Amino acid sequence: MTSKAIQWNDIDKVRFYGIGTVLYSSITIALHPVNVIKTRQQVLETKAIIKSGTFGDRIRVHYRGIGIILLLAIPARSVYITTLETTKEKISQTFGDSPIVTSFSGGVAGGLAAMSSQLLVVPMDIISQKQMVIQDALYRTEGSAFYVAKSIMRTEGIKGFYRGFGLSLFSSLPVGSLWWASYSGCQDLLKRSSVFQRNEANANSIESVISKGISQITSGLSAAIIAATLTQPLDVVKTRLQVGSCPLSDNISLNKSFERGYTHITRELYASSGMLGFYRGLAPRIMNMGLWGTILSSAYELLRHVSHKDFEFDLSTRAKNGI
Repeated sequence: MTSKAIQWNDIDKVRFYGIGTVLYSSITIALHPVNVIKTRQQVLETKAIIKSGTFGDRIRVHYRGIGIILLLAIPARSVYITTLETTKEKISQTFGDSPIVTSFSGGVAGGLAAMSSQLLVVPMDIISQKQMVIQDALYRTEGSAFYVAKSIMRTEGIKGFYRGFGLSLFSSLPVGSLWWASYSGCQDLLKRSSVFQRNEANANSIESVISKGISQITSGLSAAIIAATLTQPLDVVKTRLQVGSCPLSDNISLNKSFERGYTHITRELYASSGMLGFYRGLAPRIMNMGLWGTILSSAYELLRHVSHKDFEFDLSTRAKNGI
């Protein structure tokens, strides 16, 4: 028999978002360099990706854009999780609990959650990605998030912060759906296996801890490989469009392609690199999604547990019983 899942209504929201803000910010900071590498591979030429300089200089390059991400990712993550949890719960309550429903609810909820957060995610991506790829010399004087935002407002107005918004919406649905459908389905299958249920019966055993760890890693990596590989072409085109309007880009041709939109970027990329061009940055994207998803899902399950309304009562009871 599987353990009863914690419902969204059982969560202390203040504790959940309070602890979650610190937890997700820490994970974002730790994994940000992989995101920078992915973006630079998608946008810049190889010779522009490899930078010389001191160790400190190279570290700073890999943390460009972290400020604006931390500022906007918190409210975006709140919108994402709230939409995800409420949608999953409503679908499960309507159609019951089975492996098919679990995958379906995870896919639908993940897609809607990804789409709902795009109003904050797209401006965050545009500003941070521009910071990631501008020339080193110009970054020192004109690479701050404030300067980039002011430049966008001056040259394009509000619409400049939503460059590629349509493609972001279009790509966020399959990314979110593929990720959560794969992750939820894999989790459910593993939990229903006889080995997992046998270990789950003794929650405090080392076997139970190992089973949960294997389940998280397997589900996270499987979801990352599937979601990243199938949606990589969309992500490459979207990133090049969003960064292409930046006058500080190392790659001058991107500034021209920006003016012509998706079609020109797609044709130009195919002409210069063939089909492989649409998979630039795939390895770091899989790594980013895999690490982020595995760590995030593990942290998310822990966060749900410690944010349960009865968690403090459980602690006091254990202390009283000497556990």
